Amino acid sequence: MGTYTFIGYFLELNAQIKMKVSYSLASGRASPHCITWVYRKKRHRKYFRSRIDAVRFRNEKEQELGIRGSTEIENEIIFLALNEIKDRLDLMDERIEDIERSVRNQEGHLKDLRKPPVPKILRISEAAKVLRISSRKLYYLLDKGVFKRYKLPHTRTTFIKLDEVEDALGSGDLSELLNK
Repeated sequence: MGTYTFIGYFLELNAQIKMKVSYSLASGRASPHCITWVYRKKRHRKYFRSRIDAVRFRNEKEQELGIRGSTEIENEIIFLALNEIKDRLDLMDERIEDIERSVRNQEGHLKDLRKPPVPKILRISEAAKVLRISSRKLYYLLDKGVFKRYKLPHTRTTFIKLDEVEDALGSGDLSELLNK
């Protein structure tokens, strides 16, 4: 009776070695995950898009052929599912980092594009009204160098900076500005 048990055990081991379900990765295919198994001396192949589907099918085939236990299969599927989730999270982290990097670059470019604020300027007639003098006298002060003359490229109008006019208002008397 002992020899029959030994022979039965040997045949069972031999069957497990011959009946093998294997996983492989075939490059250059839309469905690269391949499961190969031998059934009745004939090799069969089935391709899957994701590794989890391939491993699930492999485990079903192994159970069908009686090769492995179910607890090992469940642990492997859980591990592979967690691996796939981790890979997707890593990919999302990389994408987020790329987006943040491009936003920083764009902000830098925007800062470069921003120009310093345009000085506030007044026309001669407006400045004369604010200073309560005639525009003729203001032209005289421009010639003497009390105010700085600004001209825009698209007009022939003369302008004065608002800051200079405010300084002149703060001094009180324009004759003091002539002596500077």
